[in-house]
Amino acid sequence: MTKFKLVFFKFGNNLIDYLFYFFIFISLYFALMSPNLTLGDTLTPQTLGEGTTWVTIVFLLLLVGIVSAFFVFKKFRFSMIWLFKDKGNIVAPTILFLVVLIQIIFVLYTHPSIGFDPGAIHEGLLPDHSNELKAYFSMYTNNLALLLLQNQIAVLANSTSWLLFDIVNVVFLDIAVLLNILIVALIDRHKVIAAIYMHAVFILVFPMILVPYSDVVVMPLVSGLILTYVIAQKSNFRLVWRLFSALGNGGFLTAIYFIKPSAIVPIIAIVSVEFLYLFRNSVGSGIKWQKIKGILITLLLFVGAITSYAYVNHQIVSQQVIEITPHRTVPAIHFINMGVSGDGGYNEKDALEMGKQPSQKAMVDYSKKHLIARLKKRGLFGYLKFLVHKQNKNSADGTFAWLIEGHFMSVKPAGKGLTRLFEDFVYPEGKYLSDFRYIAQVVWIVLLLIIALGWRSKNKLTQILRLSIVGLFMYLLIFEGGRSRYLIQGLPVFWLMASLVFPDTMTMLRSKLKWLQKEGLTQK
Repeated sequence: MTKFKLVFFKFGNNLIDYLFYFFIFISLYFALMSPNLTLGDTLTPQTLGEGTTWVTIVFLLLLVGIVSAFFVFKKFRFSMIWLFKDKGNIVAPTILFLVVLIQIIFVLYTHPSIGFDPGAIHEGLLPDHSNELKAYFSMYTNNLALLLLQNQIAVLANSTSWLLFDIVNVVFLDIAVLLNILIVALIDRHKVIAAIYMHAVFILVFPMILVPYSDVVVMPLVSGLILTYVIAQKSNFRLVWRLFSALGNGGFLTAIYFIKPSAIVPIIAIVSVEFLYLFRNSVGSGIKWQKIKGILITLLLFVGAITSYAYVNHQIVSQQVIEITPHRTVPAIHFINMGVSGDGGYNEKDALEMGKQPSQKAMVDYSKKHLIARLKKRGLFGYLKFLVHKQNKNSADGTFAWLIEGHFMSVKPAGKGLTRLFEDFVYPEGKYLSDFRYIAQVVWIVLLLIIALGWRSKNKLTQILRLSIVGLFMYLLIFEGGRSRYLIQGLPVFWLMASLVFPDTMTMLRSKLKWLQKEGLTQK
């Protein structure tokens, strides 16, 4: 029996690894092939830019020059290590503070109105709701929780401006970053400085703070879910803190469910990996007491989830912010049906048809009929080919579908000074829009590369993070996807994973690049 448990444990871990590296390397390949890396003229309906400029050339020269000098020149390498590692306790927080300051300035100077779902939610904060808006919230009740949250913020701040909610978005994003750094500190304090640097770089090229929607709002909730799990399962923490964290874990789970249900993937990964580890931790002293504590933690998790669910659900059911028609919620199969059409993304015809159906049963029947027809039309091999294409659409774009979403924004660069500079980087037809896409794509590739090459890191948390990434990819292959915006909800997992495996990745790279430092190449 013990042998079987060991075999099952190894099989489960290997399965997670195989699935993870299949998805991460194919995503890395698609990211490397992305049109965002096109130098020169990239003027297409998707990019809406004027082609890369001197900004990209300078970026590439600096990047290649610094990386090459680090591995080749000993003095330069030691200077970089002294500045960013030895003095990292000062330099890293300073850089993160400067990046946050840039975010705030960026939002103050550019806070345009946004279309698609964020626009509908913002319209819901205003009086005199149209019938179309009421129908929208009747069908997409998953956005009601976010509407109520933003309405509460608007009441407290006595404002419904886009600037207010962009600033709130910055707060949500930066809280996620701080929670991630805290998680790293709890796991291994030696990795905190590198984690701060990486998070600073990642959020520097993340203009989605201008889009106050569930993608960003859910990020600190995902980080909080992982943080409370880490605290709850750490045996060197006092039991009262572990139990309190389990209660909070249930609360985070409920909040994620109501804000963005697909972001609960990490809790599924946590449960799966914890179950797998039961087959390893089945012998030894103190097992009975460990089981008792595990049961207490699990019970409190359920208490936290159930009580918070009851409260939030009551708030949604009894809300008076907008009038909705009950029993008009779009069924899940609708999003699966859209997920096999076109590129696997939003299908306007399907969405309009949902509004025409007289009941939820009719919505289900329509979606099921078209889903079966689409699958039959593709056939087995055609569907597999489609999934590969969809994974490309789901994961390749390092801008996370910036400006790609329908009715994203209609403004064009028209400001002056610093405002114009920001607008030229992120607005449609901006002078440096293609440069932004190029730089953001390089950062995304570096992130995927760090994660992909960190295979030496083998522990429970990294396996949970790997399975979370696999689960998110698989979810997007089944449901509506077709653009990388849906990966934003999982970015805390990607960032945390990169932070934890970074030392292993660097060790591997240094061992492979030793030839650059051999005699004759290294300069003193």
